[in-house]
Amino acid sequence: MAVENASSRVWMRWCLAGILAASPISAMPLLAYEGARAPAAPVAIRETADLSDAFKAAGEEATPQGPVLLILDIDNTLLTMPQYLGGDRWFNHHAAAIAARTDPDFSSLGELIAVQTMLFGVASMQATEPDIPAMLADARRQNIDIFLLSARGPELFDATRRELDRNGLEVEAPYACSFFLCTEDGVYRDGEIRAALAAIGEEPSRSLYRNILIRDGMMLAAGQDKGVMLKLLMGAIGGRRYTHVVVADDGRKNIDDIAASHNPVPITLFHYRRIDPSVSDAEDRAARGELATLTAALCSAMQSALCRKPVLPDGAGK
Repeated sequence: MAVENASSRVWMRWCLAGILAASPISAMPLLAYEGARAPAAPVAIRETADLSDAFKAAGEEATPQGPVLLILDIDNTLLTMPQYLGGDRWFNHHAAAIAARTDPDFSSLGELIAVQTMLFGVASMQATEPDIPAMLADARRQNIDIFLLSARGPELFDATRRELDRNGLEVEAPYACSFFLCTEDGVYRDGEIRAALAAIGEEPSRSLYRNILIRDGMMLAAGQDKGVMLKLLMGAIGGRRYTHVVVADDGRKNIDDIAASHNPVPITLFHYRRIDPSVSDAEDRAARGELATLTAALCSAMQSALCRKPVLPDGAGK
């Protein structure tokens, strides 16, 4: 009797993917979720500073005959840093400065991500609203499935799970392994993402996809288009069985990407605006000093992502 090992299972998945891609079956929608080929369903966008509005909207749409899917962002939607350093506002402020080539602390987005990943590993977060655990518990008693869709990368799964658990944020999510090339660790790489998107009728991008993770009620999408990522997630959980999708996210770009994604299931989008995204000069100066202090203390004892070479002006050091 042949013994199946991990390599043979991967090979079998890719053989099946190749067979499907080359056969008439590839034209059939996976799990009756047609994605890009289905007519776009209605989309409504609302502004709110109260997350209960999204939960109420999901509850109003839920019926015994048709479940509702509630999609929640994590950073500055469910969880937030109690301080500016290392949080979503800090990251976005530096990301914009890096894009403009004016950031005094980071030379690349990869360097910024490495430092934020390290900070997430040691920092504690808090719920954006104190009654979110009760909202989640109430949703579980209704016909509402909940999934978290975050721009975080797969490497932050453990830190994310830790802070969700520490804050009592329990999510009961549907099984998310319906693809014919379901991965054992929940991580989808470029080739797997492309095959999965093609299987739901979505045209893959020409550029390389970053690794994503779908596990334990979370999709960590590594900063990629949430409109595309939501369709991919819904393919993984049999999304056409939902009568409605409700999304809450603090990022306006994420809201716009989902609105423009032509999802075949009706969607209500909540742009969550409880956390002010603006950054003051005083906050920026204080965070730079805090990061310098943390760097000096840590790097005197060990090497880490904080122990970076200083960023030199263009032409310096030549």
